[in-house]
Amino acid sequence: MASAFGWLDNDDEQRRRMLEVVDLFREQGTIDELGIGAIRDTLANAMFPGTSTLHTRLRYVLFLPWLMQAASRKHTPAEMSAEFRHLQYRLIDSLLAGGETEGVMGNVARRSLKRLPSDVYWSALGNWGLVDASSPNAYYRRLSDFRSLRDRTADADDIDSHMTLPGDGIDAELPPPPDGLLGQVTFELTAREEEYLSYRISSRTRGTLLAWLTRNPPPNMDGPDSAGYPWEIGNTDQLPQDLRDLVDHAQRFSVLVHGAALVYNVALARKGAREDVLVGHEHSLAEWQDSGARELAATWDRAAWWRLIGTHNPQLRHTTRAFVDSWVDIASSRGDLLTSSDAARLAETRERQIKGSRARFVNQSALDRWSGSSGLGHLDFRWANTSAHLRDLYQARGAA
Repeated sequence: MASAFGWLDNDDEQRRRMLEVVDLFREQGTIDELGIGAIRDTLANAMFPGTSTLHTRLRYVLFLPWLMQAASRKHTPAEMSAEFRHLQYRLIDSLLAGGETEGVMGNVARRSLKRLPSDVYWSALGNWGLVDASSPNAYYRRLSDFRSLRDRTADADDIDSHMTLPGDGIDAELPPPPDGLLGQVTFELTAREEEYLSYRISSRTRGTLLAWLTRNPPPNMDGPDSAGYPWEIGNTDQLPQDLRDLVDHAQRFSVLVHGAALVYNVALARKGAREDVLVGHEHSLAEWQDSGARELAATWDRAAWWRLIGTHNPQLRHTTRAFVDSWVDIASSRGDLLTSSDAARLAETRERQIKGSRARFVNQSALDRWSGSSGLGHLDFRWANTSAHLRDLYQARGAA
């Protein structure tokens, strides 16, 4: 029987979080065969809070509050929410009319788009302080209550009563929308918008790599030598020591977990007698062993590493930590991983620990359905999406 997700659609925030989980399973390279997703997300949130693997272009975090304000002209929360959804579909046409294609959410699906920009970018709006609400529906309910309160106090004799009314939940400093927002618009930020977003992001994520990069553009953001990972940015030597340590830990974890994924694929190919893929996986694992990756394991300050993870995620499962420690111990040894029974056994034990009877090592049907390669994407901790946002800021800054 096929597995499925299900939930009661009566809580906007729960629905949004579930959709994020579902989309993670659809994203190429995010398959978490070895159960390290909690650490991956912990590091990504520590470096780039508010970001998502589904983000495309930065101006969406301005489009959405502008559309929310436009939709708020309706009378009831239900009407506002329906209008907000409708305006997001109109935004697709406006961006395409402006010449944008890449990064337009819904450029193919159009009105059939199920996952709206508001679902994808809502965490950024909250983390970066543009909108104070758990969801669009919650915002409109709050706005309706605010209007009712305002009307009840309109004729109050106490003039101070007007001064204590709450805000509507959208940042008062938000720049005004451009003319023709729903006719023809682009992703290009204006100088005022760039200044606003740079301040808002850097102040609300103070002390993070995202905040630092907002103010300190690396020299290699574009071109053939552009940074593909956070540790490849050209000004890491200028980072504060705590951020330099964070990036170093992220690099080691990314490289070492990739080795574990290679061991998993080799062991699975052998288990399933998949000669068509075995040679390739064995070659990749041999290259990984010779790349200097094992030195990263042997020289890793794991006490500092686990203190860092514990600070950002004190609820991390003990079994996840035990797996990582066991793998790093094996990886830092001098034995050949291609013939290491300990490495293969660890990969099998970990998959069974996570999946139980669905594990490919014990479920022949699951093994038969295996594509031949799984979980081999390199962890970049949302750098691809974050760097796109940063480039939008830098380009607007350079054009000013």
